[in-house]
Amino acid sequence: MTTVLVTGATGRVGRHVVAGLRAAGVTVRALVRTPDLAGFPPDVELIQGDITDASAVRRAAAGVDAAFLLWPSFSADGASQIVPSLPSRVVYLSSLNAAEGGVWGDVEQLLRDAGKAWTFLRPSGFAVNAQGWAGDFRSGDRLRLPYPEASRSMIHERDIAAVAVLSFVNPGHVGQIYELTGPEALTQAEQVATIGRAVGKDLHVVPLTSDAARQAMLDQGADPALAASAVSYWASLVDNPEPVTTTVAELTGRPALTFAEWAREHADEFRVLSTAEVAQGYVDALSAGRLDEAFNFLSPDVIRSAPLESPTDLKGTTAILENAQRLTTDLEYLAVETLGPLLHEDHFAIRFTFDQRNTVTGLRSQTTKLSLCTVDSGQITREEVFYYTPPSGS
Repeated sequence: MTTVLVTGATGRVGRHVVAGLRAAGVTVRALVRTPDLAGFPPDVELIQGDITDASAVRRAAAGVDAAFLLWPSFSADGASQIVPSLPSRVVYLSSLNAAEGGVWGDVEQLLRDAGKAWTFLRPSGFAVNAQGWAGDFRSGDRLRLPYPEASRSMIHERDIAAVAVLSFVNPGHVGQIYELTGPEALTQAEQVATIGRAVGKDLHVVPLTSDAARQAMLDQGADPALAASAVSYWASLVDNPEPVTTTVAELTGRPALTFAEWAREHADEFRVLSTAEVAQGYVDALSAGRLDEAFNFLSPDVIRSAPLESPTDLKGTTAILENAQRLTTDLEYLAVETLGPLLHEDHFAIRFTFDQRNTVTGLRSQTTKLSLCTVDSGQITREEVFYYTPPSGS
């Protein structure tokens, strides 16, 4: 296998697929919406675009040998225009319930009908979806859940990626359907308790009615049909838990990762970080060029005040990202030097010096700035930026 296109490359599973393929010596091309936030090593070729855009997929798939497909919609509408543009070899991230139809079954059938050399990965619930409870862990002592006794065989995202990678690099996986689960089934209440042990905090689980759960999903923008289907599925898992398979162990030669292992790895996401931890994490992420990780330390409503970048304060991560893209359109960053973080109560300061090259003119320059950040409840809520030298593009 020479070159593999990874769609959903910056997602929960895709990022591990990219890492695994690189470790196996495979050349990786990634289709990403926002290259500036991808944070991949330089040897990963980035193609800007969306998996639902047929022209972007054609550009991304040109000359590759295989593709890892993640279809992001809960409808297969549009997938029939995308599948023909994919290479002949496709590993598709489907679902444990694909045999019952729905979007996953529909996309599987499209791949069959197109004559692709396919492998279908059908995982159970993703352990990483438990991150949706992080806010409750950080802010209180109660967690409202529909059907706390619904039992799922949650799978670690690294196990899904491991099977995807070996499906590309080892022979014998074409035409195979792999049902992938964690090594045990846990109720939702048991999952909460497992995270609590990893974090050192107990949460009281309060049952949520099915109507309230459905409405909560609708309030978050979920499709009504999806909300109804999800609540119905949770209800079914009370008496009929998700199955537990041994497929991960059989294919990888090691035990599947447990939910407890996942919880220990992600414990920091469920507790309130100190100002020192936020500051160091923010600096480390920016120094490594991982803007996606750096943004995890920002409050969704963060305020950025940088008069030399924008005449008005920017509010929210979306506005800040758009501003960053505007400023860096023609820049290639060669190195970044940091001084700090320097801490004082709920504030910290960092001095950044960027060594950069203008990709249009070829000119090389340096920009130095000081960022003063305010931290509240483990997130950066305000960043004030002062430049020693004006930013390029301002």
